[in-house]
Amino acid sequence: MTRSAAPAPVDGPTPLPAGTGMGLPFDPTWCLVVGDDREGTGPADDAGLATVVESWCCLADGTVGTRGVLEDESGGDHPPGPAVVAAGLYEPAEGVSETLVPLPSWCALPVAGSLRTGRRVLDLRDGVLTRRAAGGGGGGELWSARFACAERPGTGVLVAEVAAELLTGGPVGGGCRVGGPDEGGPAGSSAGQAGEGAVPRRWRSPFGGGALVATDTRVTPEARSGGPVTVERLAVHVVSAHRAPRRAEASRRLARARELGPAALLAEQRRAWGKRWAAADVEIVGDPELTLAVRFSLFHLLSSAARRGEAAVGARGLTGPAYAGHVFWDTDVFVLPVLAAVAPRQARAVLEYRLRRLDAARARAGGNGRRGARFPWESAHDGRDVTPRSGVDQHGTQVPIRTGDLEEHVTADVAWGAWRYAAWTGDWSFLTGPAYPLLVETARYWAARVRRDAQGAAHIDHVIGPDEYHEDVDDNAFTNLMARWNLRRAAELVERVGPRGSEADEAGGWRETADALVDGYDRATGRYEQFAGYDRLAPVMAADLGTPPLAADLVLGPERLAATQVVKQADVLMAHFLVPGETEPGSLDANLRHYLSRCAHGSSLSPSVHATLLARDGRPDEALDLLAVAVAVDLEDLTETTGGGLHLANLGGIWQAVVHGFAGVAVERPDDPALVIEPHLPGGWDELKVTVGWHGAELHLTCRRDGVHVSSPVALTVRVHGTVARIEPPGRWVG
Repeated sequence: MTRSAAPAPVDGPTPLPAGTGMGLPFDPTWCLVVGDDREGTGPADDAGLATVVESWCCLADGTVGTRGVLEDESGGDHPPGPAVVAAGLYEPAEGVSETLVPLPSWCALPVAGSLRTGRRVLDLRDGVLTRRAAGGGGGGELWSARFACAERPGTGVLVAEVAAELLTGGPVGGGCRVGGPDEGGPAGSSAGQAGEGAVPRRWRSPFGGGALVATDTRVTPEARSGGPVTVERLAVHVVSAHRAPRRAEASRRLARARELGPAALLAEQRRAWGKRWAAADVEIVGDPELTLAVRFSLFHLLSSAARRGEAAVGARGLTGPAYAGHVFWDTDVFVLPVLAAVAPRQARAVLEYRLRRLDAARARAGGNGRRGARFPWESAHDGRDVTPRSGVDQHGTQVPIRTGDLEEHVTADVAWGAWRYAAWTGDWSFLTGPAYPLLVETARYWAARVRRDAQGAAHIDHVIGPDEYHEDVDDNAFTNLMARWNLRRAAELVERVGPRGSEADEAGGWRETADALVDGYDRATGRYEQFAGYDRLAPVMAADLGTPPLAADLVLGPERLAATQVVKQADVLMAHFLVPGETEPGSLDANLRHYLSRCAHGSSLSPSVHATLLARDGRPDEALDLLAVAVAVDLEDLTETTGGGLHLANLGGIWQAVVHGFAGVAVERPDDPALVIEPHLPGGWDELKVTVGWHGAELHLTCRRDGVHVSSPVALTVRVHGTVARIEPPGRWVG
């Protein structure tokens, strides 16, 4: 998979420090390994890779994320940004409007700077990160283990054993520095050597929310006595995006965590992650490295969103500061569908973030003189658009950023995410209840947004599609097809609910507008033109500029590139990916063949989408090549941007490529009578095992070339390569 993450040979269980119990038996399909303790150093000693490893080894619980900083280098001010952030907690920032609030690291230990990086193991089975490192010159060792409590969001546990000679004499109990503007500056937490509890310290957000951080550190024996020292630290973060958290709550949670202690918290952690994996695991029999990559993706996706309230899932989740924690369309179409299939409570929290910001979307549409709701391209604490207005290009020149004004497909993407959640869960009541205004208001926006020509055809002018190499285009195929889908689903929903308001009179008009929207389809070629005039551009292929994936805008420059047919990602194929029912039957193959050669894969979202569609098209070996590219985006730092956080949407795309592409699982509607499964396995795969939840039932699918075994606790109907079969518990093979 990657030289940096390749599992090192290990005999016996994954070691944990004393007090935590023995580690789980080492399994290379579950453990991400960095470095080599046999030499006491590893790839992360390279400064350029160190921040990448911090992203890989981030531990998060949907509320708070702690990057994989070293105990001896875990201050909050080192590149690329803070070691700890909290979901949805923003502060004003120059250039990006709002950014995630930096919180102090709770993992610091006063260890000598001569300590080597050593060897780290992230065990995905229980979310425990362990480290073994030697002091310079072979003097002493440090062992550490930490985890973010899945059942107690905001609670972190660190246990370490360190040779006394490696300690610098600093306050072991005061390793976490906390505070904020309202506290008169940073102040050290005061947990003492003997276990004195820290006084919670508060940071207040100017937007009304805030965070409290409290730590408790126990050291045995006392550092001054010499010999190995054991450190147990508990850290509690109480976070609210909308109101000031209470000190009493932080103290209560810390006291409860201390009452349980690290060993009981670890046991609880393993039970929690065991339940998660029982509902979400993927195994590719015959490809252990890819199995690890998919599990790595799932681990970070499951760590990215809370299970209650609202979940503001940014482009890099809680793994890093890139994109300032802003929420994009990525969340709605790449992350949410995975959670809907394997963790619906978390998916519902992601949707709640959008539902609570519908009024802001209404205000945005009204500000443009239109009815309905227009969601922002980049969103933060209150749902207003926070897309930067300009940026600096590779030449240091200030250039305008137009996505906030023109990339409007996000409005339909949000509606699509709500519908996809209902399709996985079978929950019509969500669509007819909480999500009803969202579907209706987004349809109203598209109805107001279109332009009619003299012949009555409907057009959407002046947009940017997912292919951001071409700006300010008319009739972008993806945007128009998504708008059409949005209009039709809203009309269907209104008709299903019956007369409720003025929308009952609007539904017919929405259907008529949907039918009138042009989509650029040419029956003679079987292709969609990506946007009006695209076919007249210079027919440059991506390979003419280099070997994809590549940043074609850096090769040609934005203006020259815009005059060619090279695309960042193929919008037409993205439409086939999201709304195949809106595309002409049988058109996938012709569009794949046309656009694949023109795609530079300049976006991290692109390879997984193409892999999914190639697998659907019966070309699994070609699909596997592109899936390998998607895996390399983060695990090989393909774009040299992983240090700023993992590309969460790409991780979701990897899962979708495996499940929707190679396993061929298709979900379209909440009332689908049968689950569609059409596997296409590449050479080298013996079996593909997938667990998903569909309409409330936890299904275990084993896909082979000669059939699919469906294990289900309830009776259901499946369609496997056109064969409709009734499955009775506990399950059976369908050939």
